[in-house]
Amino acid sequence: MKKLYGIIVLIFIVIACKTNHSKDNKLITEKIQYDVLINNTEPDMDWWIQNIEGPKRDKFINLIFEAIKDNKLNIYNLNGESTNLESVLSHLFAFDTIQLQKNGKKGQMIDTIFITNSFNQEKINQIRFREKWSFNENTLQIEKKVDAFCPVMQVENPEKDNKLTFPLFWIFSDSLQNSEDKDLITITHKIQYDVFIKSENDKNNWYSNNIVASDREYLLNKIIEVASKGKLKIYDYFDKSIDKESFKKILNRKDTVLVENPEDPGSFTPQISDISLDIKSISKIRFIEDWKIDPKSFRLFKTVKAISLLTENRENDGTIRGYTPVFYIYFDENIKNIIKN
Repeated sequence: MKKLYGIIVLIFIVIACKTNHSKDNKLITEKIQYDVLINNTEPDMDWWIQNIEGPKRDKFINLIFEAIKDNKLNIYNLNGESTNLESVLSHLFAFDTIQLQKNGKKGQMIDTIFITNSFNQEKINQIRFREKWSFNENTLQIEKKVDAFCPVMQVENPEKDNKLTFPLFWIFSDSLQNSEDKDLITITHKIQYDVFIKSENDKNNWYSNNIVASDREYLLNKIIEVASKGKLKIYDYFDKSIDKESFKKILNRKDTVLVENPEDPGSFTPQISDISLDIKSISKIRFIEDWKIDPKSFRLFKTVKAISLLTENRENDGTIRGYTPVFYIYFDENIKNIIKN
């Protein structure tokens, strides 16, 4: 009887722990979609910034295409309809494709551009993700559930000084299959990239590089609230620890600004101004993550190791000049050493 009683107590403890954990978790967004560069050719950047090491990147891409060719992996077009590799490639790359044409006043074709490059999987340089995000309201640990991912080719536009983006096909994660950690393949143990959480493009789907305003503001306010209590270790851009007093200066600081003298146009007077952190200026989150994949179910797993909030820097005319990290939170302190090595 005592043994039975002990088992019952243990069950109640386990249930209570799970219940408390679920109470701490808060849904950020049911769906968010964004692209991540996995082949960054910028020579001045560390290899793990928007990049996966060449051999591991090739292994990852090869794994996908070999499974497709062996009929072990189902793929879907951009409308979510079942398709096959031959159909995808013939539609995009098998023939010279008219990418742009301009018509004269009488409708005659006066300018045509042809894409002549045939498909090469080595040119896949981005992955598009569709995910569900939640976070722990005490630790701020963000969890991402990858619902689907899409290989993307981005190539130079021969007509303009920009790039053309070719999403290939969607791979939907098979969440019904269990995946054991010992069976997972590491895609990369560190990758850093930025995600827009506020979109100013009304033409996109609401979940494209965007989180609904109320959910976004709740997340940002909670991060700032928890960080300001000093219960978590936070760092500046140079990995210097930020204490509670220093954090207060991040939230509210005094700065010297130059103000034009209305009586003497062209002359400026320095003035001390109070500057507060405006969460509406935070439009990106920077992530440092570990990626793994189950080679059987093709479920892709991300572990968020660190985050940083990025604020917009705008010119006087409102155009964005760049983005500045506010502070870093490391969920895994070891990632600092991993990054440096």
